[in-house]
Amino acid sequence: MSILRARMRRLFKTTGFTLRTYTEFYRAMWLRSMKSAAKQSYTKTVLLPQTNFPARLGGGKRVEMDSYLIEKCGFLELYNWQRQNLEGPDFILHDGPPYANGELHMGHAINKVLKDITLRSKIITGRRVHYIPGWDCHGLPIEQKVLSNTKDDNPLEIRRKARRFASEAIAKQRQVFTSWGIMADWNESGCYFTNHTSYVKNQMQQFINLYDKGLVFRAFKPVHWSPSSRTALAEAELEYNESHESKSVIVRMRLDADTLTSRLKDLVNKLLYAVIWTTTPWSLMANQAIAFSNDVVYCIVEDNSKNLYILAQECLASIEQKLGPLKLITTIMGRELGEIKYFHPITKQRLPFLPGPHVTTNVGTGLVHTAPAHGPEDFLLAIENNIPVLSLIDEDGCFTKEAGEEFSGLDVLSDGANKILQRIGEDVLHIDMITHSYPYDWRTKKPVIIRASHQWFIDIKCIKEKAIDSIANIRIYPEQNRTSYLNALIAQVKQRPYWCISRQRAWGTPIPVLHNKRTGDTYTSRKWIERLSRLMERHGTDYWWELPIEKLMGRELRQELNDDIGDLEKGTDIMDIWLDSGLSWSAVLPEHKADLYLEGMDQFRGWFQSSLLTSIALQERSPYSALFVHGFAVDDKASKMSKSVGNVINPEIITKGGQNLSNDPAYGVDTLRWWVASHGCQHSQVPVTTALLRESHETIQKLRLVLRFLLGVLHSYSEGITIEPEYLYLDKYMLHALHQYNKEIQNLYDNYVYHHVCKLVTNFLANTVSPVYCHLIKDRLYCDEAASPTRLAAVEVTRGTLTVLARSIAPIVPHLVEEVWLYHPENLGNIMRKRFSHCITVLVLFAASVPLYHTEYKVPETWHQPKIARRVETALSLRSKVNTLADRNTWELSGTVKASKDDYESLSMLQKDQESSTSELCEILQLSSITLIESPTITETQIELHNIEKMLCQRCRRYPELDKNGLCSRCVKVLDVANVSSISV
Repeated sequence: MSILRARMRRLFKTTGFTLRTYTEFYRAMWLRSMKSAAKQSYTKTVLLPQTNFPARLGGGKRVEMDSYLIEKCGFLELYNWQRQNLEGPDFILHDGPPYANGELHMGHAINKVLKDITLRSKIITGRRVHYIPGWDCHGLPIEQKVLSNTKDDNPLEIRRKARRFASEAIAKQRQVFTSWGIMADWNESGCYFTNHTSYVKNQMQQFINLYDKGLVFRAFKPVHWSPSSRTALAEAELEYNESHESKSVIVRMRLDADTLTSRLKDLVNKLLYAVIWTTTPWSLMANQAIAFSNDVVYCIVEDNSKNLYILAQECLASIEQKLGPLKLITTIMGRELGEIKYFHPITKQRLPFLPGPHVTTNVGTGLVHTAPAHGPEDFLLAIENNIPVLSLIDEDGCFTKEAGEEFSGLDVLSDGANKILQRIGEDVLHIDMITHSYPYDWRTKKPVIIRASHQWFIDIKCIKEKAIDSIANIRIYPEQNRTSYLNALIAQVKQRPYWCISRQRAWGTPIPVLHNKRTGDTYTSRKWIERLSRLMERHGTDYWWELPIEKLMGRELRQELNDDIGDLEKGTDIMDIWLDSGLSWSAVLPEHKADLYLEGMDQFRGWFQSSLLTSIALQERSPYSALFVHGFAVDDKASKMSKSVGNVINPEIITKGGQNLSNDPAYGVDTLRWWVASHGCQHSQVPVTTALLRESHETIQKLRLVLRFLLGVLHSYSEGITIEPEYLYLDKYMLHALHQYNKEIQNLYDNYVYHHVCKLVTNFLANTVSPVYCHLIKDRLYCDEAASPTRLAAVEVTRGTLTVLARSIAPIVPHLVEEVWLYHPENLGNIMRKRFSHCITVLVLFAASVPLYHTEYKVPETWHQPKIARRVETALSLRSKVNTLADRNTWELSGTVKASKDDYESLSMLQKDQESSTSELCEILQLSSITLIESPTITETQIELHNIEKMLCQRCRRYPELDKNGLCSRCVKVLDVANVSSISV
């Protein structure tokens, strides 16, 4: 005992405690612990939210839940259900077919998720939708994949392997699309495929329709040609390499002195050269003219070696920078060059000067080297002047034997160009390398050339004006980009005189024509196409390659043509895959116009354009009423994602995680969808960064916690009670906020601004739902009687909040909403019964008064009460002042409110008496009591806070305790005090 006393003395000395203060301290601590124990005893009497809905699902559990919702809950049955149960007219979204080649990337995710959000947002308002997903199955990329694994160039073997490759790719892509919750009929019969017999038959019919209209023709024209793919390419199949290097050369071509005008002969008495500039020196072999402008002033100049050159006067300064000083001799007008001839620098053939409207002085020398086989303007100039087009380059991009023995077989882009410059020798005045934009094959990533060849074309000139007129009536989203996007589409159509629709490959739809080898004539007809369609149904889409020409023609056609069968051969060209997909509207929507096409901005020169041109040509109207244009995915350095660059992110890594979950966590499908909605339609470049994905994941988690609270509030503590709810002003304020929120959300969905939907959802949660209503009703929910009319009102408003909120986010995060539905108290008894996911994404979502499969839910107009909302907002503004002034739990404070005249009118509705501890104003301000005083002389309402003298109720922690058990009068009334009378402090 003496040792204990000694220790206590030392403690008192060091702490300053006396025995008395120590005893008081010990007693206070004992009282606090006893009160805490009493408080714990009341915990079971508080009506806390109850739900088994998990607060968090991460990693493997998130992936398991996503799979469970898809596989076990009929998640994707919504599409067929709405087709059978909703009334039209249909909202038609026509699917631009993804390519059946390789793994899906972030661009696919952006596209498909935006489409799905659009469709779900329509269905949730009771609108039936029409959406047939498709795949682009033909084309060079698939054929190249096949050829890279085989040396067999047999067309039938290539087609067999290509078909299998496309089928396997489609199966993988379809599985991923369904895992993202993309709503559609994913059965074979519910999709379209450009290589299926029914689709190819329709394409053949549309081809002959175009042919009979005189819009399809065969001609020898310069087209973009890919030596690496050995086929013609459309503009949409090109990529422009901004870092391409070309040899820039200045070459002189000697004029024929005998053809000079008398004036020029008088001025010069020595050799005169025309100076041209080109970045395609390989094309000099095919030079057939020099083009000039009649209205340009040309000058004759002399160099240090006394050589005389002619070039545009405006170009003289830039040429002197490369050739050195040039002495001006005289000037002439361009029209004086019209009769002059010059000699080809290699063949020495005498060739003409021709006036050309395309000649400018912006770059070069004002004299344009003209090779009709290798330039569209050059070609038109040759046709206009009856000059036969000279083509000396083969399918591999090498010179033919007609170019001469020393050039034959040389690659024009490398050795061929060098050999020509070497051969020209002293006539090459200057060589340097320039870096400029140059077209590349979009698949092989190798440069293309312009090369004249026999191809099939659609004449765009005949339909161009109708196409441009129709564009003016098209709605384009996002609205802020309408003008620029509209101009982009018009520009693409304007600059296109014709469309090359033939390709020199095996994997595609054949161009159904016969060629006469002797005369060069071609043949096709509607009646023959019908025969070919029947053969295709019988033999499959390989019939063109499998059957002999006699079988393809049939006896009747052979008799009609009366030609020697030996002179006829099948065409070997296939149709451009942009024609395949551009005709998809005629296969999927033969009698309807799509309400919307939704694709990336690169489709202005692709599918948007090919669909428009074919539709204008065949039915004289646009195939779509509106375009929704989204951006393309870029990495954290704003570089476009590309397999060749190596910066591609697999969406499956985002949804399911990588091999190392620490580095690549499984965020789940809804995180991917929220990221798409937040960024996919906002900018032309859609950044894919760790920070943005993590931000999206955190937003989903916040959503999840709010939904969990709302679900918990709906736990039935008052089952069987039929008491009418008594709605307080705060409840009516929340209903009004829900009315306004729902109206604004729907407007945002209607205008396809999904990033604003995401912002509105997060702001509504962060500023209204969670910190205001959910927080302020907790006392009512937890501590009032279960059958209290005001508590029941709070529960019903919570039910409405959950309904409106879930409906507003269901188009974007259907998996989360589906999961919420699984745990909804009103549906827990139905889980074992067959149910459809449209319970979630369409309907009523949790509105008990609406039948389960009813698809029309409307926020009642009675919720719209702006006057009440303004008055409650006055109190909420005052609450902000309370929170600023308070340094503790505000229930431990009372307040004196001196209200301005305007504010007093609003606040007095929330507190009838001058002093109250039970008023709604107390609930909103979270003060134990309030004294409300009108002060007409002040312009801004003031509030003073005061400490309360008593301890707060041990059960509700709101009102000061009044009885010996530490309870307030409200809690005494709620509880059977007799059951807790043994609890004593």
